Amino acid sequence: MRPYTTARRRESAETVDRVLEAAERLIKEDAFHAATMDELAIAAGVSRATVFNRFGSKLGVLEALFTRGMEGPEMAAIQEALALEDPVAALDAVVEAGCAIWEACGFVVQQLQAVAILEPDAAELIDKQRDEQRADLLGLTRRLFNAGRLGPGLSQTRATATLHMLTSLESFLWLRQSYGLSLRQTRETLTELARALLR
Repeated sequence: MRPYTTARRRESAETVDRVLEAAERLIKEDAFHAATMDELAIAAGVSRATVFNRFGSKLGVLEALFTRGMEGPEMAAIQEALALEDPVAALDAVVEAGCAIWEACGFVVQQLQAVAILEPDAAELIDKQRDEQRADLLGLTRRLFNAGRLGPGLSQTRATATLHMLTSLESFLWLRQSYGLSLRQTRETLTELARALLR
């Protein structure tokens, strides 16, 4: 590969990172929804044309942030947790990893959920994430059931639904923001509630 090609790719990746980091700051300041593409470009230190060329729209920026979060180390930790041989250990690890991903990028998902009301493309991303989470948890509750670890009379469907609710962004934010629990307290609370499903 020619040196200038490598340099251009690196420069392009750095530009994308700058825009995404600027968007993250605006979201955390509760200013992204009102910001124009010009303001986003200024915050990133790039031209408006660059933002349009790389992302197409503010929704494109938001979708790129969401994708980056869902493909990051926190998601890898969830997959590693699901792969643990002991299903009870997997349950604990999934709750812990779920808290980590919501702490890291829950604010992006929350912004995307707000946009999804008016943007079908954004809704598709949210629905896909929820469907994948549901499938993962169904597999975990099946393993718990086969190991004889689900509580008496508790169906796999009910256990999956309960785990989905406990590991949702909404439950996480309810504890972290509405009640001001620390990340550790939130993780411990959700783990205790998830373990209440076990015998």
